[in-house]
Amino acid sequence: MIGGAAATTQAAAVRFLEQSSFGPTSETLNQVSQLGFDNYLASQFSTPPSIYPNPGTNDSVTNVQNSFFLNSVNGPDQLRQRVALALNEQWVVSANKVGDANGYTNYVRALTSDALGNYYEVMKDVTLTPAMGHFLDMVNNDKPGTGQHANENYARELMQLFTLGLSQVNADGTPMLDSSGNPIPTYTQDDVMSLGRSLTGWTFPTQPGMTLQKHNPEYYGGPMVAFETNHDTGPKTFLGQSVSAGQSSAAELDNVLTLIFNHPNMPPFVARSLILKLVTSNPSPAYIQRVATSFTNGKFNSYGSGKRGDMQATVAAILLDSEARRGDSSATADPNGGKLREPAIMIVGVARAFHAQTTDGTQFASLSSSMSQNVFNSGSVFNFFPPDSPIPQSALNGPEFAIFNTNTSLARVNFINSTVYGGFGSNLKLDFTPVINAGTPDQMVAYLDTMFLHNTISDPMKQSILTALGAVNATDTKNQAKTAIYLVLSSSQYQVQR
Repeated sequence: MIGGAAATTQAAAVRFLEQSSFGPTSETLNQVSQLGFDNYLASQFSTPPSIYPNPGTNDSVTNVQNSFFLNSVNGPDQLRQRVALALNEQWVVSANKVGDANGYTNYVRALTSDALGNYYEVMKDVTLTPAMGHFLDMVNNDKPGTGQHANENYARELMQLFTLGLSQVNADGTPMLDSSGNPIPTYTQDDVMSLGRSLTGWTFPTQPGMTLQKHNPEYYGGPMVAFETNHDTGPKTFLGQSVSAGQSSAAELDNVLTLIFNHPNMPPFVARSLILKLVTSNPSPAYIQRVATSFTNGKFNSYGSGKRGDMQATVAAILLDSEARRGDSSATADPNGGKLREPAIMIVGVARAFHAQTTDGTQFASLSSSMSQNVFNSGSVFNFFPPDSPIPQSALNGPEFAIFNTNTSLARVNFINSTVYGGFGSNLKLDFTPVINAGTPDQMVAYLDTMFLHNTISDPMKQSILTALGAVNATDTKNQAKTAIYLVLSSSQYQVQR
């Protein structure tokens, strides 16, 4: 078993925490260093979800954003929260259409609750949230009349973006090709139409004191409910399988979701999606296949239930894989490994590293939005950045670089500058004491190298920082520390998670 329960180096622990949490703190760094990866994972798998409080009457999605950032900074369930964010960026619901705080809260709760459960639960629970129903038009999707079609919006995105992808792939995620060398579609327009029919009949939850109607009024206080006479009960063919006639809305939903869940595309699709969010933008096919195998078998070493789609087995396989751990030693680092830090994750990582004190999570959403990642408010169902986005003048994939431009690169540096020299805001301050008390400029740089760069700082970068610190009054250790922090955090070496 890679990692094992034995102690590990601080450098390796930092890398592991960058992938399995919103960033290391001195406490979690010591915990992983002393206990090892497996014991940390075991503790995270057993940690209950952080709370998303019930919204008040006049609350907006902004309050849900604040709760997300509060949990990501302070929550003990770091792995769950990090995986839930990855799922949110795949199973997208945007506040640009769903502005109801209660609806968005229940959607995020579903992602958080299921993040370390089973992927089938993610599929079913998110599908039945009225937030998703409203966002992609499954709510009040009527049984079609003669010559008409059911709404196909959710049916299409469910397969294309959430579960299977457009083209058939091998177990390692590489595309299957036909005899002419062209990709083979995963599904047809007929499949989309059939699935749209299978998803008819669902409406908003029934408000307390009211009676179920064909089209319930807009309400988000629970999962969607079925109005059976509005469900198309006719026979269908979907993904090459028969969907028998006469099924209830709930039974047919389970039927078609199970067909999707058992499709051979799903394990490599989910494996690649989560690897991209947690570890690296350029996983090898072998890495994808190993994780996909754990998804299929529901087991990885001692993790998992043995049931297909087990998220604990899948996440453990991602984090403990030899490719994920290859950079734990600078001698084995992959020059093509890693990923550009998402704005939200970078912001929270800085806050955690310097023990930010926040009780409401405000400030964070606007900072992330300035870098083109307004969490929970993406411009479309395609998220803030696509999973495939080639880095210009490179053969490498770099999804997060799709929102990295002149404006957002400056916003990143301005965030570091204002954070170091001004703070997050009047109600949130950072503690730079560990850097100030580290000792000499060399020791300050060494502290930052461990905490943020897992001991990979290059000699030229180190010398440049020490030269800059030499220009600061030697008795002004606070300003020396701030200068060092600014130079490390604004560097490209930090901005790219390696």
